[in-house]
Amino acid sequence: MLLFSLLVVPVLAALAADDRSYQRRDPMTGGALLCDRCAPGSRMRAHCTRSQRTECVACEPGLFTEFWNYIPHCLLCDACSDHQRVARPCNRTANTVCECEPGFYWDQHFCKRHTGCKPGHGVKTAGTPHKDTECEVCADGWFADVTRAHAVCVPHSVCDADQHQMLPGARWHDSVCATCRTLAERGWAALFQPVLTGLHIQYKTPIHRLQQQVTRRLQKKLRKRGAGASSELLNLSLIREDSDLGYLAHRISQRVRSVQQHCRNSTAV
Repeated sequence: MLLFSLLVVPVLAALAADDRSYQRRDPMTGGALLCDRCAPGSRMRAHCTRSQRTECVACEPGLFTEFWNYIPHCLLCDACSDHQRVARPCNRTANTVCECEPGFYWDQHFCKRHTGCKPGHGVKTAGTPHKDTECEVCADGWFADVTRAHAVCVPHSVCDADQHQMLPGARWHDSVCATCRTLAERGWAALFQPVLTGLHIQYKTPIHRLQQQVTRRLQKKLRKRGAGASSELLNLSLIREDSDLGYLAHRISQRVRSVQQHCRNSTAV
């Protein structure tokens, strides 16, 4: 019978203790005590005795306990780290909840900046505080503007009937369209500005020097173009093969001159 008691009594005592109570030995008598735990948002100041219940006190500001407990000190609230912001402030019963600030996502141990899509690629799925940006190659006839951060692929603009196509669209810029009037009033540089900015972003092409070279070429006397001259202009493959400013200026001025000549001929008629 004694052996049965020695085996069963501790088991029953353990079953009696749940998440809102705990066991301890009475330091005076050595007997078992079943004490109440302290509620979330508080901590234990003193253990229970045979004559008194557990003494609990509320956590002070900046400290918390999330579960029923019998710990002597409340836990310190976490502070958000670099590139994080507070999603939910700490209170007595819950720790601070942090999340990555806009433009960043959580990657194992810290916030990383969202991936920027490469030229010719657009955003397939926008990044969130918990997931990186997913990119995709723009299909033919579509582009993602490299002058805008995290741009999605959109169709190239189609020039209106009264417009001339100054530049065909590519995967990284839109088509450049203009009427004779807008070309005369705004000038070629304003119309090509998104493309020039894109060149600067991708290849560090100095825009002002390129503009100066194109302007000098346009001020020269219009030369007769050869019958086999190509109208191809500014695509990524050409730029990769030859990024010389003189070559780019020549190709741009060649296309602008062609449209200007067409506009003059239309006016003369």
